[in-house]
Amino acid sequence: MEEIVISIAAKIAEYTVEPVGQCLGYLFYYSSNIQNMKKQVDKLQGARDRVQHSIDAAIRDAEEIEADVKMWLENVDMIMGKVKEVLEDEENAKMRSFNGACLNLKLRHQQSKKAKQMVQDIDEVLKSGSFDKVSFRPPPQATMTTYKDYMTIKSRMSIVEQLMDALGDANINVIGVWGMPGVGKTTFVREVAKQVKEKKLFYEVAIAEVTQSLDLKRIQQELAEVLGLKFDPEETVRGRAIRLRTRLSKHKVLVILDDIWDKLDLEEVGIPSEGCKVVVTSRNQDTLSCEMGTQKDFELNVLSNEEAWSLFEMIAGESVKDPNLRSTATEVAKECAGLPIALVTVSKALKKKGLCEWKDALQLLRRPAPEDRTKMQSTIYSSIELSFNHLESQEQQIFLLCSQMGYSIVYLDLLKYSYGLCLFHGINTLEEARNRLYRLVRTLKDSCLLLDCPCCEHFHMHDVVRYVAILIASERHNMFRIGNGGKVKEWPDVDALKRCTTFSISDEDVHELPDEMECPELKFFHVKGGNHSLQIADTFFKGMGKLKVLDLTKMKLPSLPTSLHLLRNLQTLCLDYCQLGDIAVIGELKNLEILSLLGSELSHLPREIGLLTSIRLLDLSHCSKLEVIPPNVLSRLVQLEALYMGDSFVKWGNGGLNIDRTNASLTELKHLSHLITLEIHIRDASILPKDPFFEKLERYRIFVGDVWDWSDKCETSRELRLKLSTTLQFEGGIKMLLNGIEHLCLDELEGVKSILYELDREGFQQLRHLHVQNNAKIKHIINSRVLAATEIVFPVLEKFSVKNMINLEEICHGKLPPTTFCNLRIVKVENCDPLKFVFTSSIAKGLSQLEELEIRECSTMGAVVIKEEGDIEDGDMILFPQLRRLALQRLPKLMSFLNTQSSFITDAGEIIHEGRLDFHMPVLHEQVVFPNLDSLELSLPDMEEIQRSHHWARSSCKSTNIQAAKRFQNLSLLEVQGSGSLKYLLSSSTARFMMNVKHLHIIECKVMEEILHIDEEEILSEALFPRLECLVLKDLPILKRFCIDSNVEFPLLKNFIINNCPKLKTFAFRHASSNMEVHKGLVEINSEDNRYTTSQSHINESIVLANLESLEQPLIDLEEKQQSQHWARSFCKITNMQTSIRFQNLLYLGVWGSDSFKYLLSSSIARAMVQVKYLHIVNCKAMEEILFIEDLGDEEEEEEEIIPKMLFPRLEVLILRDLPILKRFCIGSNIEFPSMKRLRIEHCPKLKTFISKPSNSDTMMTVYKEIKEINTEEIPRTAAIQPLFSEEVAFPNLEDLKISYVDDLKIIWHNQFSPYSSCKLKTMEVEFCENLMNIFQSDMLTRFQSLETLTITDCGSLQEVFQLQEKNAKETHDVTVIPLKELRLDRVPKLKSVWNKDPQGIFNFPNLNLDSTGLRSYWSDSVPSD
Repeated sequence: MEEIVISIAAKIAEYTVEPVGQCLGYLFYYSSNIQNMKKQVDKLQGARDRVQHSIDAAIRDAEEIEADVKMWLENVDMIMGKVKEVLEDEENAKMRSFNGACLNLKLRHQQSKKAKQMVQDIDEVLKSGSFDKVSFRPPPQATMTTYKDYMTIKSRMSIVEQLMDALGDANINVIGVWGMPGVGKTTFVREVAKQVKEKKLFYEVAIAEVTQSLDLKRIQQELAEVLGLKFDPEETVRGRAIRLRTRLSKHKVLVILDDIWDKLDLEEVGIPSEGCKVVVTSRNQDTLSCEMGTQKDFELNVLSNEEAWSLFEMIAGESVKDPNLRSTATEVAKECAGLPIALVTVSKALKKKGLCEWKDALQLLRRPAPEDRTKMQSTIYSSIELSFNHLESQEQQIFLLCSQMGYSIVYLDLLKYSYGLCLFHGINTLEEARNRLYRLVRTLKDSCLLLDCPCCEHFHMHDVVRYVAILIASERHNMFRIGNGGKVKEWPDVDALKRCTTFSISDEDVHELPDEMECPELKFFHVKGGNHSLQIADTFFKGMGKLKVLDLTKMKLPSLPTSLHLLRNLQTLCLDYCQLGDIAVIGELKNLEILSLLGSELSHLPREIGLLTSIRLLDLSHCSKLEVIPPNVLSRLVQLEALYMGDSFVKWGNGGLNIDRTNASLTELKHLSHLITLEIHIRDASILPKDPFFEKLERYRIFVGDVWDWSDKCETSRELRLKLSTTLQFEGGIKMLLNGIEHLCLDELEGVKSILYELDREGFQQLRHLHVQNNAKIKHIINSRVLAATEIVFPVLEKFSVKNMINLEEICHGKLPPTTFCNLRIVKVENCDPLKFVFTSSIAKGLSQLEELEIRECSTMGAVVIKEEGDIEDGDMILFPQLRRLALQRLPKLMSFLNTQSSFITDAGEIIHEGRLDFHMPVLHEQVVFPNLDSLELSLPDMEEIQRSHHWARSSCKSTNIQAAKRFQNLSLLEVQGSGSLKYLLSSSTARFMMNVKHLHIIECKVMEEILHIDEEEILSEALFPRLECLVLKDLPILKRFCIDSNVEFPLLKNFIINNCPKLKTFAFRHASSNMEVHKGLVEINSEDNRYTTSQSHINESIVLANLESLEQPLIDLEEKQQSQHWARSFCKITNMQTSIRFQNLLYLGVWGSDSFKYLLSSSIARAMVQVKYLHIVNCKAMEEILFIEDLGDEEEEEEEIIPKMLFPRLEVLILRDLPILKRFCIGSNIEFPSMKRLRIEHCPKLKTFISKPSNSDTMMTVYKEIKEINTEEIPRTAAIQPLFSEEVAFPNLEDLKISYVDDLKIIWHNQFSPYSSCKLKTMEVEFCENLMNIFQSDMLTRFQSLETLTITDCGSLQEVFQLQEKNAKETHDVTVIPLKELRLDRVPKLKSVWNKDPQGIFNFPNLNLDSTGLRSYWSDSVPSD
């Protein structure tokens, strides 16, 4: 018990005495605790200062601060804050004690306790603050500078997205990006790197520039710096590679290697083959795919015109918005030809510059000077020049030769030139040269120095690349090219001609050449003229002893100069598209190996051609007038390897080598043992030789029969087109050609019922194109019952078409191997009435490459694809993943794209409907999907039975129940034509899925009232058709509107055509009621009783057309009730065009067909049409004036504001036709059309003067008064005769003028018209102007010094063409040269003479031949002329 008491007492002492002791201790040691804390704070502050100094030094060195250092500083600052609080409390306590207040023991206890705790905390912080380093140097990051404007371009962003997808593909490790110099590859991959970092797709991104001078150490160093890896300067390439490989293997890294020129071993650099992704860029596709082993490549092409202008405009900024600059800026941008480096460089250089600088830049871009290049030029050219320097010698020669050939380069022309120049050493045959040239051109294409064309026979060189090539050719190789559409101005001097190796003249104004040219080094001479007589002196070729290639194109050559025979080294002679006379001298060119007369006019091939026994290529293509080739001429050309006679000679003789023939025969070709290339047309199959002579041909285009057209482009190297009336004609050499055929066209084939097996038992293994037409016997293209189950047929067929096959029952009869048609891209079926379907479902499932399907005029076709029993279940899908274009036209019984044979096809071909029809458009089947469909063209059948069985409340038949947006998500073109039952085309719910539609064409729909139907109770939050660019509404006799109450905005619409839509009164009707009353409003509007309730025009305020460029529409004839609501003058014009934004981009305006419009445009609207280039007004019976000057109601308005001085500043073409009461264009004074080049005034009998000047124009009220006065019919007969063109109008750039059927016209000009007007007029035609007295008055002819052609016909009152005053002949001392080349006067019965007075000593006409025109009798004998 005692022990328990002692224990309890001890515990009481522990809980009472010990705390009391601690409490007293804090009070007793208060001062010492505070002092200890202050000392520790001083130590901590010193430690913090030392760390902060180290941090400041690190920041100055661009180093990053370690995270634990940052945390230590934060901890220190927190402790210092608490210390501050304790010290402040201590100071406050002292102040209270000093003032006599009682000592607060509790406060002292708390401060002492806090101070002691602070000392412990500071000790811990000081211990943790001993840092060896406070910072680290971060790895350098690759610069991600990009041109945001460039990367926002749609084509670039699309490729970025595709490349990002490839980066996410686990099966792809190496990706290539290639394109021509300056196309933006570096900018592109840096944007990819930027997006990768932002999206954190990779742990790190490392970029290195490889460049032409391959330096592995530099590449490794660039990658290491980005990755934070340090190399020893003495470390070997192999050692660095090992360390770099280890570093790259630790994390997921994207490596970008920019600008690769040759093979780069990634392992040798240190880039592992697995574990990281690699993107490489190059100018050469072959370098990527062959040398670098890329698994997926992306090509960057030049920008489209639209994208190029968008980029140019964004960078140039406000400069290009200046109306005075815009047209020049547009031309400058065009000269950059879509090359980003040119667009960026030029737009930056010209930003905020004036018009003169823009025009100078345009000149530099069009004709770059070889010397004193500007900085702008050097920036653009340097990258292209670098690519050229990297080429091998032969590649450089071909590249420079291409630069002399213009934009479009024909492969065969290049072969003719290069072979003639002997550019291929060690090559003896034309075939070997062809193969070598193909390889070199392929290399240049891979380097993007040459570009592909859609036609395989052509390729081209980018404009900027060609400019650089011409400069290099001139500066380094003495290759000169002059003329580029303009006149020849810079003929080389004598010294230059002596050095010249290549001389090319491309100009239509070349009429003569020097008598002789001393060009001892010249090897290539080319002149492209303009289809006129070219004078070539007989001595011209004396100084060209080394000439190897001579090309004279588009010339009239009555004979060839005798000095031609001196050209002993001439290898190639081209006289293409010439009018040829005597060319027998060619026979003396014994060393000639290539002769080309392509497209030339000659009827007889000289017999002397047979003397050219060394010739290897003879081109007579498109010589359509060639009728005679003397016998045995062709057979003597024993070295001939290539003979081109397509669209040319067809009058082949029948027989062997006999002297009785008057023309060459096909049997002569048997003697040409080296012939391997042949293009020929044999219209009469009966003259085909029985003995085969085609066995050695390697490439050919042979047409047999009279139904074939040579206008189709050649896409393959072995093409055969046959029309044979007997099977005997098919045997022999022709049948041998089917082995290896690539393009086969068949017309009549007697006795053949199935193409496959009967013609080729091997299954046409190389056939790419097959076309069958006009055959009454063929029932099947393929009859699988004669094939083995595993036999592969048509494995590479790409294009298949049939036409006019009146007995074709099936394309494929029976089951086929699944690989059949696996490469088929295009299918066309036309006018095959017995055909009830195109494909079976088993074949359709294999058409994964099909891109285009066109079916037209098949009267019994009920479905495109027919289900085979057990082949497709209800839930299965048929996917056409690549289908871009689908055209189904005039198929009256087509009810579904996919259906079963038993459900809809009977023996009679009738359609039987099973169950309820869920859709009305035959393409919309739930089991058929076209995810990439771009173009849909439909001619819908009449569906009266469907309408009766499924009648809507509104009796509408429209395209509804489109099940999935993916069917039309990529649709760009929708065309519906020829429906007799559709009242409404689309519902708004369907239209919402067509966000990418650019072209919408609705044509010949007889009962269509509305294009777009707004679904009841639907509220549209987004604009419909936001990307629409072209809208065509044509031949819609009862169309009332496009839609009602919809959100119609066409911000990108450029072309708008309305034709023959007589009931179309308004485009988009805005209903005033709420959405709940739209249906009611629709009924009211459709009511015939409300026909007068609206007077809206086609283009009303409810549509936004900010980018409209072309507008074609008829003017609406107003009813009598509407006319009464207009002005007293029955003023009627295009109204509701309130803002300039509506027409700011309009380029073409065409209107026609009104019987009530008296005026077309107001002056305020005309001011907004600053971009209009083409203005056509046709067949407006009531129109009196084109432009009406508005009454602005402000008498203080200045005249220049009322009547604009410069109308339509960009207008180039004006056509006024069939305007029977037109009196004038407008009223005004001193009006100029600065850009007008072509003016047509036809069938405007009442037009007396183009611009009428008001007698007083101080105010608008006066103008309005003058208008009424001028309109008054009772004009005094004593009024002076008004000229058509007075001093009130000027056309400073007019080149072409036609005036026809202007009955009231008496004089065209008088001597007071503007001195600058019509000074550039080249062509003038006047006809059926019965009251016209003369053409030119007084001395005005001096102003027409550009006039070349003048035609005057059916002018019954014309007495003279030129009316001169007496003083002109006496006072004028200078002779004016008029370049008139042609003067034609027909049916001018009262014409006495061309001149009313003798103009001797005043005018000279050196180019006019009076004898050839038959005008000598009307011309004064003293008039100087030719």
